[in-house]
Amino acid sequence: MNARTRPDFLIQRRVKEDNKRADATAYASKMADVARTTSWHEGKQKFDYAEHQKQTASFIQEELFNCKEELKIRRRQRLRMLYDAEAKQYEEELAQLGLAVQRQHY
Repeated sequence: MNARTRPDFLIQRRVKEDNKRADATAYASKMADVARTTSWHEGKQKFDYAEHQKQTASFIQEELFNCKEELKIRRRQRLRMLYDAEAKQYEEELAQLGLAVQRQHY
């Protein structure tokens, strides 16, 4: 050592290096925590989106089924109305000819 070097220079240098290393380790640990939290949130968002898509698909399927059933009911009703109108027209045509439909009730 020369005359200008402080007696605790090596100790002070080692303390600074240890402090830098401790700070770097703490920072790395903090970044790892942030990465884990970010990963969890991204996974949660993906899961929530997938769950929402499932619910939406289920809702759409149910709506399509209900629409199909309602359409069947409306078609049957219109068909009955058409049959009734045609039967009434046919009976009127027969009545104009002096004929009638004989119905048997069981």
